[in-house]
Amino acid sequence: MVTRVYVFTGFLDSGKSSFIADTVLGTDFCENEKTLLLVSEEGEVEFKQEAFEAMECDLAYVDSPLEMTTEYLESLDDKYQPTQVLVEYNGMYNVDDFLTMKFPANWEVVQVLTTINAQTFNLYIQNMRSLLYQHVLHTDLLIFNRISEDTKKSFLRNNIKAINSQCQIIYEMEDGSINTLGDDELPFDINADELDILDHDFGLFCMDTMDHPERYEGKTVTLKGKFIGLDKQLDNCFVMGRMAMVCCEQDTSLVGMVCEHPLGEKLVPNEWIKVKGKIYLDYDPEINGDFCILKVDELNVVPPLKNEYVTFD
Repeated sequence: MVTRVYVFTGFLDSGKSSFIADTVLGTDFCENEKTLLLVSEEGEVEFKQEAFEAMECDLAYVDSPLEMTTEYLESLDDKYQPTQVLVEYNGMYNVDDFLTMKFPANWEVVQVLTTINAQTFNLYIQNMRSLLYQHVLHTDLLIFNRISEDTKKSFLRNNIKAINSQCQIIYEMEDGSINTLGDDELPFDINADELDILDHDFGLFCMDTMDHPERYEGKTVTLKGKFIGLDKQLDNCFVMGRMAMVCCEQDTSLVGMVCEHPLGEKLVPNEWIKVKGKIYLDYDPEINGDFCILKVDELNVVPPLKNEYVTFD
């Protein structure tokens, strides 16, 4: 029998402990299970031993990343024989070290969940980007909590998607209710038939076409980026894009769009181009959904931008 491992990441004061407590005590997550909660950080919310044990959830603690060894995890497996393990991972530990370590033979990480305090997110982006990066890189579900009416959710979303484009993001208001990204946060008029995308809006535009391809079908779009290379599967198609800095200048992620034009094969990699054309949709079985292709009518080589990196502010 596989012992399922759920890893909760996030910095101190991100709501991680509250999320775990709500999961264990407020849902049927532990019903008919033998659960172990491995705690490596003392959060603001105290885990009450009696309440957790009443849910068939044992608690174990580590005080240092040096204690997080295969031998220690095997001793926990022998002692508690859990069917599922929840790991509250210290925000200052390296997530990669845990995910790549040797687990007990029957343990398998099935989900990584991350909590982020939306009110302090910008500070982490500015000052602790590399730590934030390794929190977000592997996450399957990310919860931004403490969202206010003034929070610019597009800034939060696109900085996360530049690191991990596949993760699901939930926006939670200060009262605990769930919020969604509104069209009014986009810097261009989504209802217009023709969109001239400004250079500093390139990232927001491309990310939104990935999230909502259906609302761009049939629209005429003008945008500027670099020729990345020919598409290996679609005829007469190439990728144009720009790089988003996800961790540091040496660690970037491509943000871009598939374009269709027969002259694509004449372009040189990293050559800057400006294109104008109309978007149509195609189905991609790998993502089980549609994606946007820009059928280019006008293509011109242009001077490179002074700052080639994508931003989401």
